[in-house]
Amino acid sequence: MSAAAAAFSALVRGPVPSARERCVLNRAAVTKLQLAKFDELRKGLLLRYLQRTPSAVRAIRLLEARGGHVHNDHVAMRAFVDSAGQSGLHFLVKLFRAFGYAVQDNVVIPGLPVNATWLEPPEQTDWPKVFVSELRASELPSVAASIVHSHVDGVYAQSHARLDEALAEDAPASVLLELLDSPPWSPSAEDDHRLRSAAKSEPAVANAVEYAAWTLTHGHRLNHMTIFANTLGLANIKGLADLNALLQAEGMEFNPAGGNDGVTQGSLEVGLQQSSTRADLIEHTFSCGTTQKIPCAFLELIERHDGFSGFLGQNAKGIFSSTHQR
Repeated sequence: MSAAAAAFSALVRGPVPSARERCVLNRAAVTKLQLAKFDELRKGLLLRYLQRTPSAVRAIRLLEARGGHVHNDHVAMRAFVDSAGQSGLHFLVKLFRAFGYAVQDNVVIPGLPVNATWLEPPEQTDWPKVFVSELRASELPSVAASIVHSHVDGVYAQSHARLDEALAEDAPASVLLELLDSPPWSPSAEDDHRLRSAAKSEPAVANAVEYAAWTLTHGHRLNHMTIFANTLGLANIKGLADLNALLQAEGMEFNPAGGNDGVTQGSLEVGLQQSSTRADLIEHTFSCGTTQKIPCAFLELIERHDGFSGFLGQNAKGIFSSTHQR
């Protein structure tokens, strides 16, 4: 068994925390066919994520070896709004709603031209929550916006039609997997360079341009999964601070985006605390044939307080920076 497969097995091996423990409230009924199809889709998405994210594999296996029960609180995906207003977020939401997920609150990300929302899984499942966001590319500097639109425009109109076919009862989960995990556009290394140059010339939009560059390269792939500290079940891990300290002691590189300790977003007072690693680097070959090391996916850690089930925009802004170029 590969390291990624072993880590996935640890994620789905019981016991499954109760809906209350997971801060999940969605009584939607799910058929056996939906359960089987989405379980296969989840497995495919997470296995590919784990193959790209050795830091996540390492953390999961380390915690399992210590007797921890590793539950995936949520996953996240990114998208764009094209120049005609076609929404990638609506495309992703449509997919998850087909499996009983319920759309929850919109999340405002301070200082970023991003629309975001999250979806709650059906209580009867052990599926993760899903956080989806999309960049309003038209609000980028004109050069950056034109690069994004040249690749993205028209894609979502086609993707909705492909999604309808993939959601048909007789369509295998592998069709959905390829639709989500295969980037629908193919930028060149020059596109990536010009995008990042726009960030250097206009620092005020640097975070938005980083989001654009990452999403143009990776598409709708999972950018992270999330270890739920609340149900880890380790005597020496009382909360997120202890989990952060353990993984830092093991040499994992954290995103230094904020908080009193330099890595934790949120607080007990707001009901939500989160931290994240820096994205692992991968060798990526652009459409022009140039190969470069670029940030890919990362691992998030989360602790929820007093049944807080959702997400906070200020926290999300810090977490987004895990995929910044370095």
